[in-house]
This record gives sequence, structure tokens and C-alpha cells, in this order.
Amino acid sequence: ACAAGTARASGSEGAGGQRLRAGAGAGARWSSAAGEAARWSRAEPGRAALAHGGRLGPGAAHPRAGPGATMDNFLAEGSRVWLRENNQHYPSTVHSCAEGVVVFRTDYGQVFTYKQSTITHQKVTPMHQTSTEGVEDMAALIDLHEGSIMHNLFQRYQQDKIYTYIGSIVASVNPYKSIPGLYDRAAVERYSKHHMGEIAPHIFAVANECYRCLWKRHDNQCILISGESGAGKTESTKLILKFLSAMSQHSLELSCREKTFCVEQAILESSPIMEAFGNAKTVYNNNSSRFGKFIQLNICQKGNIRGGRIIDYLLEKNRVVRQNPGERNYHIFYALLAGIEEREKDAFYLSVPENYHYLNQSGCVADKTISDKDSFKEVITAMEVMQFSKEEVREVLRLLAGILHLGNVEFITAGGAQVSFKTALGRSAELLGLDSTQLTEALTQRSMILRGEEILTPLSIQQAIDSRDSMAMALYSQCFAWVIKKINSRIRSKEDFKSIGILDIFGFENFEVNRFEQFNINYANEKLQEYFNKHIFSLEQLEYSREGLIWEDIDWTDNGECLDLIEKKLGLLALINEESHFPQATDSTLLEKLNTQHAVCDALFVFSLQIMDGLFASAEIHGSNI
Repeated sequence: ACAAGTARASGSEGAGGQRLRAGAGAGARWSSAAGEAARWSRAEPGRAALAHGGRLGPGAAHPRAGPGATMDNFLAEGSRVWLRENNQHYPSTVHSCAEGVVVFRTDYGQVFTYKQSTITHQKVTPMHQTSTEGVEDMAALIDLHEGSIMHNLFQRYQQDKIYTYIGSIVASVNPYKSIPGLYDRAAVERYSKHHMGEIAPHIFAVANECYRCLWKRHDNQCILISGESGAGKTESTKLILKFLSAMSQHSLELSCREKTFCVEQAILESSPIMEAFGNAKTVYNNNSSRFGKFIQLNICQKGNIRGGRIIDYLLEKNRVVRQNPGERNYHIFYALLAGIEEREKDAFYLSVPENYHYLNQSGCVADKTISDKDSFKEVITAMEVMQFSKEEVREVLRLLAGILHLGNVEFITAGGAQVSFKTALGRSAELLGLDSTQLTEALTQRSMILRGEEILTPLSIQQAIDSRDSMAMALYSQCFAWVIKKINSRIRSKEDFKSIGILDIFGFENFEVNRFEQFNINYANEKLQEYFNKHIFSLEQLEYSREGLIWEDIDWTDNGECLDLIEKKLGLLALINEESHFPQATDSTLLEKLNTQHAVCDALFVFSLQIMDGLFASAEIHGSNI
């Protein structure tokens, strides 16, 4: 997985090396698109000839093999080539070539055998030296296709070189381990003294370029971090903040550093709080951000950070009440149970995660890579730095405990839904500061005002469960919003000069079941892809045409039709919103409306939808990871 950026800079941690070979999908689109765009003006003579299907007979020169190259030395044993199979280019070695039969062995262990007379230009091409040795900037690759890009990243990954440039973009591969010296103080000093591209690729180079452009262009800057879940976007954000904090300190007189350090420390210390409340373990990542955030750093004319603000987007509220198998709820719940003092634990009626419906339904309550007890200590320490009062901290913990007990409220049928056992409800009401009778009525009845009179309608068990879960999600969402507001009050400052923005967008995922929040997250990433396509392809192509430059047309995938299907006037979102306003609406009525509107006229809209227990079984939008 890779990243793209605006305002000159960007970075992201990519998927682990074990996923690179299969990564030529959504996550690889960034590097593929950017690499090709960077190569437009350097089209190699003879490249267009590759589109022709002539065969490489004995003694024939390959159009890319260079002067004097013949079929005999091109397919000589040990030669490095690109083998095209199943519309993918595989880095391969000629294992043998004898008696008119050529055997290729790919770097991934596959073996392919062909008659020499059947090999075409499309099937086999010689591997250029840049692909054989690897490059720091993939704009310099002569072989340009997804295979060469992924191969270059993989070669560098094996050497612990996790960062690679694509022009002004940085792609990175998550090593899932610590690399000594990669982010120490010496590295910060080294990259603060060099322009981007002068020394080895690094995320610090992105941050430094962004900081330099702030003064060079006298305009606000932005770093965009994108990639699939588990790519390391959150860690990249923290590393960029670390570098910018160091640059801020360098810009100050010694006497001013202590005061400014408090602001920078507060911004850095906000990370453990946001991760605890906004991150969770998913099947792909044990610390996945389930919300998007934009961090704005306000820079004064002296060059130091005066303050900032955090804007959050699309918190995955659904995770509070249900999780997919093998996943966990938000970290803070497990940290609360593992780290809270015994006195408060008793006061909040807390026990172990296995005893709470909102934590135990996925079958995963612990992760050996996560120390929930240590996480709790980090969160409390960070809250103290952010000047949360002890009473405020206690009230937040009380609210979280109340949500856990609320999830244990169960219902039975007795002339409508009724609370089966009062213990969980009583504890939840007490912790939330509510009257237990009023809470019971709110969960089991629907209230309507008709001609000035209140009419109470009993709910079914399923409706009562939905009411309970809706309340839990709303409570957690408001708690999260309050925490972000509190952090902002600590780091707020005047926006009197320029700012650097860091957009850490949530990771796109393709679960077996994508819930509504994940649908929106993936939709946001598709919008980001559209923005990237527009600026890298459409606008650059227009600029080249205006300047009369000769360049090769690049075939790229436009996701506009997919986005139209979702966001146009009668798109999926509009129809879902419309149907949700009808009191008698069901999954079946929504399905019927979607099919009526799109199943016939939209080629992208392919439904394999079935109704099972009142829920959609599956849905697919072709050409998208949504």
C-alpha cells in the first residue's frame, strides 16, 4: 500500500512484505498511477512497439533489448526478464533454453514452460537494469507496470529500506518491526539539513519539504496519508509530528523553548488518547484507526508551533455494539477493565471483558501484542498532560462503564418488550445518572405526540435491542466528541500566520461483511482516489497538451462511474437516506428500491442480494473495493 500527497508532500506506511505480491490491487493503485504519471515525458523510444504481437524468433532483436541484442542472448540461461501471465508482470529468470523450449522461473517460485517459437513481445520483455538493481525514486524506472513497482518495493523491503519515492510522493512498506536508527535524533538532524531527494527516501524528508515550502511559498501546506488498514498511517502521523516538533524547537531562542515545548508535548500526548478512544483491533490490524482525523498545526512567523486543532471524521459507532469475529471493541474499554484501581472498579461494578455483551460477542477479548494495563496508564498520563481534571477523568470512565452495563440489558416478551433482569439496567442507570424507570420506558416504548397527547407504543424485543444499541452508540459518540473538544481547548491558538495540515484518513478494508461505517470509509477513499486521478492524470495531461509536449497516453482506471452510483441524485446514499424516513421501511423495501433504480441501467451495480433473517446477505459494486 502506498500514499499520495498534496501541497508537495505526503507519506504512509505500506502493507507488510508478505502482502506485497498480492498487493497489486486497490492499495497498489497509488504507486502505479503516480509512477506512470512521472514517466510521461520520458517515454522510451520503441516502447510503443511492445503493443505489437510479433514473435521473437531465433536471432530476432527485441525492441527493448538494446543495440545488437538478439533472441539468443536475450533468452540466455540466467537472463532476467518480465513474464506476463494472467495480465500481471512477474520478475523471472530464464531457467533454461534448449531445443526450442524455454523454461522461466519467477521470483515467487512459479515455473512456466513455453516453446520458443510461441513467445511474443507481450509475453516476455527483458528486465532493465533499474528493475534488476532497484531504485530510490520509481519515477526513474524504465520498466513501468505494476509488476516492476511491486518488485522494486519488495527488493527494498528485504533490505530494510521501507521508504521509496515516486517523485514528491513517498511510498512505504510497514516492516512490522523496529529498525535501529531509522527515527532517532541523528536522523531528524540529517533530514532537516537536506532537500527531498538529496539523501535516502524517508518520511522525515516529506515533513521537512512541507516545512520548507511553508516559507518558500508563503502558503498553507498539507500532508496526506493514505493506505489500507494496517499500513501504518497512524505511526506515520506521529513521526511527522515528531519531526515538525523538533523543527519548531530549532527555530526558537533557548529562553522560549520551554513554553513552546508544552504546546508541542500536548499535541504529541494527544495521540495515546485518540488511539485509545478511536482505534481497535481488526482482522488485519491490531491498532486500526476507526475514524479519520485532520491535525492542523499553527505556525507563527518565527517558525515554531503555536498550537493547533484536531478535526475528527466518521467515527465507526457501530463497533461499540458489535464486532466481526476475531475483532475487538475500542481499546479504551479493555484498558479500563485491566488498569482501573480496585476501589473504582468496585464502585463501577466492573469485572472482566468476558462478562460484557459489547466485548465478548466477537470471541476476541485479548491480544498478546497489546498490554491493556499499560495502555490505561498511558491514557491517564496523557489526560493529565492535556489538563483533564481528576473529576473529568472519573466521569469519562464512569460513562464508559455505564455503556458496558447497558449492553448487558436483556429483554423478554410480556405484552411488548420488557427488561428481563434489572441488575444491569440499574447499574447502567446509576452510572449514567439516569432514573431507572425512565430508562426502562425509553428502551421498551416509543413515544409519540398526537394532537397534544402522548401516545406510548410498546416495542418488540428486536426494536428494544436496537433502541439500547442506538443509545450506547450515541453516548460513546458524544463522549468521543467531548474528548476531542477538550484536547482542542488545550492546544488552541491564534491562526495568525500559516498552518501545516496532516490528514490521516482511515484505512480502506474489504471485510466479508462491510457495515455502513466501513462503506463510508471506503467511499471516502474512493473520493481520494478520484482526486488523485484528476490531479495526476487529467490535469497533467491537459497541461502537457497545452505545452505541445510529445508523450505516451496512459491507460488508467477512472472510478467516476462508481462514485456516481453512490453519490448522484438517486444514488445509493440518497436512496438509503430516503428510505430511512419511512416508518414502515425494511431491508426488503430498500432492496426493492435499489434494484428498481439501478439493477437494469447501471452496469456497475451487480446485486447478489438475498434476504436472510431480515438482513442483506451480500452486495457488490463492480470496480470498487466498497
